[in-house]
Amino acid sequence: MKPDHEVVIVGLGPTGATLANILAGYGIDVLVLEREEAVYPLPRAVHFDDEAMRVFQSIGLAGGIGRDARVNVGTKFVDRDQNLLLDWPRPQDIGPLGWYPSYRFHQPDLEAELNRGIAACDSVALRRAAHVTSVHDHGDHVDVRYDYDGSSHQVSAEYVIGTDGARSVVRGAMDSDWEDLGFQERWLVIDVKLKRPRPDLGDFTIQTCDRERPTTYVRCPREWRRWEISLRPEENGNEVTQEDFIWPRLRPAITPEDGEIARKAVYSFESKLATRWRQGRLMVAGDAAHLMPPFLGQGMCTGIRDVANLGWKLAALLRWGAPDSLLDSYEAERRSHTRTYIDTAVNVGRMMNSAETADALTHAIRPDGAAQMNSISRDLDHAIGPQGDDMRGIRMPQPRLADGRFLGDAMAGRCAFVARSRMLDKTEIDETRAIVIAAESHPEVARILEDRQLDAFILRPDFYCFGMVGAADPDGGAALLDSFRDQVCGG
Repeated sequence: MKPDHEVVIVGLGPTGATLANILAGYGIDVLVLEREEAVYPLPRAVHFDDEAMRVFQSIGLAGGIGRDARVNVGTKFVDRDQNLLLDWPRPQDIGPLGWYPSYRFHQPDLEAELNRGIAACDSVALRRAAHVTSVHDHGDHVDVRYDYDGSSHQVSAEYVIGTDGARSVVRGAMDSDWEDLGFQERWLVIDVKLKRPRPDLGDFTIQTCDRERPTTYVRCPREWRRWEISLRPEENGNEVTQEDFIWPRLRPAITPEDGEIARKAVYSFESKLATRWRQGRLMVAGDAAHLMPPFLGQGMCTGIRDVANLGWKLAALLRWGAPDSLLDSYEAERRSHTRTYIDTAVNVGRMMNSAETADALTHAIRPDGAAQMNSISRDLDHAIGPQGDDMRGIRMPQPRLADGRFLGDAMAGRCAFVARSRMLDKTEIDETRAIVIAAESHPEVARILEDRQLDAFILRPDFYCFGMVGAADPDGGAALLDSFRDQVCGG
């Protein structure tokens, strides 16, 4: 019997909402089950990067999300007296992905835009205040039980994706545990809504490096500001959330006359990876698959990368006839990629707790002695594509086409076969799965081929390279397309 839905998503945070929008773009029948009755009205995550914005672009929501966000100018590392130790400015120009490298945002704004996208999708049904009680994979379908409106319900699906956080019900139904990567600290997070302007606080994030009490200040959009304060093991959660504890410890300083505390919460910052991300028809993403400390602002970004990877692969199985093995590549590609971001965030956190001089800080972050930090950018290890291909898994830039559109907009969820015209005469490709771009017709595209000495490459819907044909291999297009058909289209 045909399942009730093609995909059930459990959890409607930014990760789950982004996945729902991605799948809706392929017309996939999706049910989203969310335990909360409404969007949480206060900020939690505060940063996303250009790769996340490129994904938001792919679901048609970059305009609204960018309107409400703020371009991030960077971080200043200071000592306990607020003397500058190290500068980490973020570029203020559009980067190779087509967006600014770093943004600050207000999470309720972001979720409102993502939910607006879902509401416009006929193929997505959303049920709020739905508490999932069990998930059971029968091999040919998955049953999901949940409580809703005072009664128990059951639905079936071809696949179930858990984006339901650290205590994921979906991960609990899998043979998956946490791999602990060794970082655990308690921090107090305070969100303040300014009552009056405080331009002297500045637009930079300010990281106070102090062995006794590391503190982070974040310049959020509009009147919102955030402080994060490291806690000692003996400090009681009830005591540290009292205002007489909070106000004297905010650095840079601020008083109750300047703002009101909208939220105060003690968080345990951890570094963990789920040991399995896929089991049969069950998969996890976002905080259900990984936890990382917030020192790079990459927790939510990593969840967005997860579903950008997973979403198109689900669509390839459900719409393009791709083999089931394509879903195995989800964990293979994403787990090691995520570990790199976790390890880097942990290193930055430990450095904040120990380095108190400019020399020590610079050495901890940049052993080569450079005075500034650089953002990390990772390609995919263990990526699908032709064996031995030097470009498989490389994150690709986003050029504009001759008509002014971004390449990603022209792709509309498909792959892209980008090639010199002489290659196109020798190859055939199904344009329901991949658009064909003749490089000579698009100067920015042609420049990518020239810079990398290529005749062709295939770009995946999540904007990583599937494989390439070198300029010295004019007959390689057929082999590349054969590999693409076998791995992505099922032959």
